[in-house]
Amino acid sequence: MNVLITGGAGFIGLHLARYHVNRNDSVTILDSMFKTDGAIDPELEQFRTNPLVEVIPVDLTGPLQLQRPSAVDIVYHLAAINGTRLFYEIPYQVARTNLAITMNLLDWLGDISVGRLVYSSTSEVYAGAMEIGALVVPTDETVPVVFPQPTSERFSYGTSKFMGEFLCSQFGKQAGVPTSVIRYHNIYGPRMGTKHVIPEFFLRLFARETPFRIFGGNETRAFCYIGDAVEATHKVADTPECVGEIVHIGNANEEIAIEKLAIMMMDLTGERFPILEQGRRASSVGRRCPNTEKLKRLTGFEAKTGLREGLQTTLAWYWAHFQQSTPTAQGRV
Repeated sequence: MNVLITGGAGFIGLHLARYHVNRNDSVTILDSMFKTDGAIDPELEQFRTNPLVEVIPVDLTGPLQLQRPSAVDIVYHLAAINGTRLFYEIPYQVARTNLAITMNLLDWLGDISVGRLVYSSTSEVYAGAMEIGALVVPTDETVPVVFPQPTSERFSYGTSKFMGEFLCSQFGKQAGVPTSVIRYHNIYGPRMGTKHVIPEFFLRLFARETPFRIFGGNETRAFCYIGDAVEATHKVADTPECVGEIVHIGNANEEIAIEKLAIMMMDLTGERFPILEQGRRASSVGRRCPNTEKLKRLTGFEAKTGLREGLQTTLAWYWAHFQQSTPTAQGRV
């Protein structure tokens, strides 16, 4: 099987690429390397030595001048600017880049025989529904996507990803390409960077921050371990019943308050610090938990990794890579 992954050098992308290589599939990665900032990524460098792997650094924001393969069995479109801090700091670049990447990829795919297209979207598309009281939690795929006004910087990501859903779905219909949309809900695990709540909490625990600062301690999230997310992603790509569908990928089994998450992570590190609540962030969602019954019904898949187990594995990776770090940023979700 030939697999193409945009954003394959990123967090979910590289885990997904490894998953397919372990199945003896050939994997081509298209990635701008935006998150690496020119630094060497040892895990990516080791991975790209595998003869089943081709990594192509490419600026996806411009027309793709790459040689087209005649056929690809699965295209996973994961490439995007992500990271909550960036939604606020560079909203124009986030929205423009994510839309440009999608349009350029679809233009490039026009002459290629594609067996399946899977577009990765996000639970952020539901943030507006929360603001107007239309959000139902646990959230299923029928909850309306609402953007009250195009004025909140946080919507830079959600609006661009939602428009990407529309573009990919319409491309699939026009080009005759079986297409599915997945919406990820709080995926975590090794190698997810430093800009999300779980790695930020670990890094500040390593630095022995006291008091330990949190924002929105009563807000809840349902976190999904990367191994489960990757397997679910492939299940969607491999299941004919998922064609034309929007499917949530997440773990609805262990919704947890941010303060309790901090305490659980302290227990795993063997530390305990007083917690300092610093209030909710602007436009932050008070509760986020997916309904994953559709995923189970269509593919038979259910998340298997418990939160404590997944956090323990994630802790080991971050301890090996970042135990000397002393970050000052606060957890963002």
